[in-house]
Amino acid sequence: MKHVPRKKCPPHRRYTLELVLDGNLAELARLTAETARFCRQYALGDDLEFDLNLVLEELFVNSVRHGGCKAVEFEVAMTPDGVTLEYADRGPAFDPTQAAVPDVTAPLEDRPVGGLGIHLARQVMRDIEYHRVDGWNRIRMRRPIASEGT
Repeated sequence: MKHVPRKKCPPHRRYTLELVLDGNLAELARLTAETARFCRQYALGDDLEFDLNLVLEELFVNSVRHGGCKAVEFEVAMTPDGVTLEYADRGPAFDPTQAAVPDVTAPLEDRPVGGLGIHLARQVMRDIEYHRVDGWNRIRMRRPIASEGT
C-alpha cells in the first residue's frame, strides 16, 4: 500500500466534517461515506476510520432505537492532538460515561444483551465528556492519531 503523508493541521485551525442526520437508520450509509471521505482527505488510515465509524454508528443507532431521536448532529474535527468528535441528540438524558462496564470475561449466556458498543467506544476514544444542555445530550471525545494506548 502506498504511503500518503497526512496533512498537517496548524494549531490555530480545525478542519471539520459536520452532519445532521435524520432519525432513520438508512442514514448510516451517509454517515459511513462522509466519515470515509474525511479520513481519506487527511490520510488517517483504515484503523482510525474503522474506530470513528464504530463509535458514530453506536451513538447514532442508540439515539434512534433507544432515544427515539428524529435527528442527531455531529462534528468530526481534525486537530493537532487527534480527531475530536462532538455528538448531540435530543433524546432522554443518557450519560454513557456512567454506563456500567460489562464483564467481558463472563460466558455469553450469562451476559446481558447490550452495552458492548459503549464499552468499545471507551476502548478506542479518549477524554470522553458528557453534558446535558438545554434538552440535548452532548458527548465530546478524542481519538488520538498516534498510538497513545489505542
